Amino acid sequence: MLTERMKEQIEAFAKEKKLSKKEKEALLKAAEEYYKTHLVDPWEAIGVVTAQSLGEPATQATLRTFHMAGAAEVSVASGMDRILEIVDGLKKIETPVMYVYLNPPYNKDEEKAQKLARSLEEIVISYIADVKEDFVKKTITIHFNTKEISRRGLDIREIVKKLEAKISGTFDSKKNTFTIKLKEDTPLMEIRKLSQSIEKLQISGIKGIKRALVKKEGDEYMITTSGTNLKAILKRPEVDHTRTYSNNIHEVREVLGIEAARYLIVEELYKAYMSSDLLVDKRHLALVADAMTARGVIMPIGRTGIAGKKGSVLARAAFEETNKHLVEASIWNEVDHLNGIVDNLIVGLPIKAGTGKVKLKMKLG
Repeated sequence: MLTERMKEQIEAFAKEKKLSKKEKEALLKAAEEYYKTHLVDPWEAIGVVTAQSLGEPATQATLRTFHMAGAAEVSVASGMDRILEIVDGLKKIETPVMYVYLNPPYNKDEEKAQKLARSLEEIVISYIADVKEDFVKKTITIHFNTKEISRRGLDIREIVKKLEAKISGTFDSKKNTFTIKLKEDTPLMEIRKLSQSIEKLQISGIKGIKRALVKKEGDEYMITTSGTNLKAILKRPEVDHTRTYSNNIHEVREVLGIEAARYLIVEELYKAYMSSDLLVDKRHLALVADAMTARGVIMPIGRTGIAGKKGSVLARAAFEETNKHLVEASIWNEVDHLNGIVDNLIVGLPIKAGTGKVKLKMKLG
């Protein structure tokens, strides 16, 4: 009755606690009894039960927008905001965050972890300098903030080299300025565009990581980032790639695959409900994750995703855009075989679930 994984876990627990053979058998029997009580009955309408189990607590969820992830500078969407981000399959989420776990010795040495965190933060020209255009003289001048450069542990000469690799200009070390002289016939719009592109020029760090903070978790140090770039961070030798993850489901799918994204959906939904002190059975969350990832991509739950692509015409029409679905079904000569719950309810037939799935035969005479 128990799965092989469950048996392995019980075996490991019995070994750890040094249980006798009789005690281990008693534990196995108790586990089997508990497992039986949690099995789903045949033809149970698990989709409806899941929807109710998630929908009712969601209405009770507090509308707290954020909770803190170890420090005031890094916040994570929670509650209803986060639930909607996940089930709507949003690619651009409000507060992208990465949880970066480290390899020894970085996970045991706070100073090394802090140094690594600083090296991860994306630094662009606008963070360390003021960029000004002179439309009359047709020049762009970059005034470096030496205090900020020193605080961030950067070398102004390296910064100038990166600038010279992108665009020609002259550096005045006394005034700490870098001046770009443009042609006399350069349009004003081009000067403005070039100025804005210089402000966004990356000097160091990993693109997308706006902030990186060291946090102690248990007996080790890890890094929480505001902004994500999972592909780049996993290439760093200091990072433990087996535990590091992003809260951006689409990014996880692209880097680690659809199974990893499915697991993340379950965990992130669970955390979102728990942040509002609402306990939901993980099996319901797993069913939602299965539905969202069954096609190998992340499908939102709504008219543009799962609900809008159901095989039943009536089920699609019952959700949203009724006229559109009925007209399209007529044009394409679609047939509804009434296999679902909604479609049967619409035409007044018993649903094909629970007792509605059972057929009885009578022997006459």
